[in-house]
Amino acid sequence: MSGSGADFTTQRVRDLLFYTIPRFARAGGVVAVFSTRRGGRSSEVYATLNLGLHVGDDPETVLTNRALFCGALGLDHRHLVSCAQVHGTTVAVVGAGDRGRGAFDPAQAVPGADGLATDTPGVPLISFYGDCVPLFLYDPVKRAIALVHAGWRGTLGRIGSRALAVLRKSFGSSPAEVLAAVGPAIGPCCYIVGSDLAAQFAWEFPGGDLVRRGADGAWRLDLWSINRRILIEAGVKSANIAVARRCTACAPGEFFSHRASRGKTGRMAAIMMLE
Repeated sequence: MSGSGADFTTQRVRDLLFYTIPRFARAGGVVAVFSTRRGGRSSEVYATLNLGLHVGDDPETVLTNRALFCGALGLDHRHLVSCAQVHGTTVAVVGAGDRGRGAFDPAQAVPGADGLATDTPGVPLISFYGDCVPLFLYDPVKRAIALVHAGWRGTLGRIGSRALAVLRKSFGSSPAEVLAAVGPAIGPCCYIVGSDLAAQFAWEFPGGDLVRRGADGAWRLDLWSINRRILIEAGVKSANIAVARRCTACAPGEFFSHRASRGKTGRMAAIMMLE
C-alpha cells in the first residue's frame, strides 16, 4: 500500500486477498481491483490464485481461479475481455459485443493491444501481471474506463498518455477529470536494467530520480514514478493519481514475480468494469 495507506487498500473475501482503490470507490460506478496470489486452487510455482492461461498452469484450474475471483467481485468470468499484451502501446476500444474475448482461450483475446477502453457498463476488462505496471483510468464524468498493461517498452512509449488520448477521442474525456491509479508492480528497489536501457529512459524522462545507479553499480528504474509522470504530463491532476507502491518482487508470499522467480510463475490480474 502507499505510505499513507490511502491510495490502495486490501480486501479479503474468504481466502481471496486483493487490492482496491478508495478514490475510485468514492467516485462510484466502477469496479477496479488487483489480485494477489492468495485464495486460489493452483499448486507449485502457480500457487495459488494464478489467473493467467498462458503460463503453463492447468487450464481448468485457472478457469476455476477466475470463477472464484470474479464471483467474489460479483462478476461473470465468462464475460471477461482481455488483450494480447504484446508489450506495445496500442489501446483498443471494446464494447458489449466483445464480452468473453480471451475468457477461455488467450488466442481469442483482442490482438495487438496492451490496453482496453470502453464506455459500456457490464463489460469487464482484465489484464495480467507478473511485474509490469497496471494502469487504471476512470472518467466518472463521461463514464469511461481504460485498463493498461505497461511494461518497460510500453512505459518508454508512453502508453498511459496514449490511453488518455483514446479516452478523449472515443468518449470525449478530459484528462483533468480522469482518476488514475498505478497498481502493484516491480519497484525501483528491484528493477535492475542494463546501462543502455537506463540511458534510453534517462533521455526520455530527464530530471528527478527516475533512473538510479545504486551503491552496487547497478542501474534501476522507477516505473511507478515514470508512469505517474507520464499521466501528469498528459493532463491528469497529481491529486487524482493513486500509486500502490507495492513491489511485486519484494513480496513473494503475496505476488507472482517473473523477475524474482526467473520466469516460471503465475499471473495476477487487474479488472475494471463500469457498473
